[in-house]
Amino acid sequence: MKRKYLIRFSAAVAALGLLTFLAWSFLEIHPRRRWIPPSREARANEYLALDRWLQAMGHPVRVVRSGSLSTISGAEERRVFVQASLFTWAPGAAPQLIRWIEEGGSLFLVLDYQAEWEFWNNAPLLLLLEEFGIEATKGSRVRWHRDGSGVPSFGQEFSFEVSQDEDESILALEDWAGITRLVQVQHGMGRLIVSGRPRFLFSQFLDSEPNTRLAWALFAADAAHGNENGWLFIRGPTRAQGLLGSLFTHGNLWVLGVSALVFLAIGFWAVVPMFGLVRRDDERPGKPLRERFIAEGRFFKTYDALGFYRDVYIKEIRRRLAKKEGISADDEIIEHILNTVSKTGKEKEGQMLISAIRKEPIKYREFPKMISIFKTILERI
Repeated sequence: MKRKYLIRFSAAVAALGLLTFLAWSFLEIHPRRRWIPPSREARANEYLALDRWLQAMGHPVRVVRSGSLSTISGAEERRVFVQASLFTWAPGAAPQLIRWIEEGGSLFLVLDYQAEWEFWNNAPLLLLLEEFGIEATKGSRVRWHRDGSGVPSFGQEFSFEVSQDEDESILALEDWAGITRLVQVQHGMGRLIVSGRPRFLFSQFLDSEPNTRLAWALFAADAAHGNENGWLFIRGPTRAQGLLGSLFTHGNLWVLGVSALVFLAIGFWAVVPMFGLVRRDDERPGKPLRERFIAEGRFFKTYDALGFYRDVYIKEIRRRLAKKEGISADDEIIEHILNTVSKTGKEKEGQMLISAIRKEPIKYREFPKMISIFKTILERI
């Protein structure tokens, strides 16, 4: 390696080492949190974390969007999660569900917000709750309190009252305000669980310790008794909203319509021309042909290219003479010119034409006269 390259390489290494030392001494790296929005799958399924958690613990999960009594009785799973608004409540559903629970089935019944309007007219559902001594009341909402951080995140659409509170087979869970939000009743070999919307099972709340403990107790604790055939969920997916869905849900369509009309009006105003006569621009008179010809000649003179014009005229004269007189060689053309000049007496013009055919150097002062002679010859041929 040459000495000068070695010096440059050493200087670059030293500069890099100095920059590294300064960065290490004076700069600090701080971790930065970046919020990543939930995926479309998570927005479409609010129980996604619960499903994955149960499957990771060895509890298979199967989800159907609607169901009836035959769905439960024909299922291999003995643990069923039912969203009340998506279940077909046949007139004889209550006695058969009670029998299914007695035989070892676990039924988690969710009174979701979609069922509020039809809840009080649903005789099979009310009969099922009455058989277990449960009375449901809707609309008992309370404001959340900071002291309730150790309480699971219950839904507040419904509250419950149990007629046999001291029975050991009944478990009633209350929120921080002392309102019963979830009831579990042991019956025969199975159990019935009733609650409002189970917010403690949603993905955004499941990472809280009270919610995790309650979810494990309801969904996984009975696995120690040999009940490991998974869970059947009868629930509807939450549809993930895109741009149009959010706009139609939260936006104002009147504002959207007016904005679209204004946008179209501006677009047409910018694109479509005004009505009426088209404005006519007056043409500016160009320079005379003589001035343009002289300017062009000066341009060719600057670059010693005046022969360009001469060659064009000579080429055309050759073509016409070959067509009319049958001569094309330079000697024949020169002889023809001399004969013609001797008859007309224009020796100077003939000599200028002969010098042009021989491509002799052009004198700029004689150039206009030469072009004029060429035009005259073309007119006579």
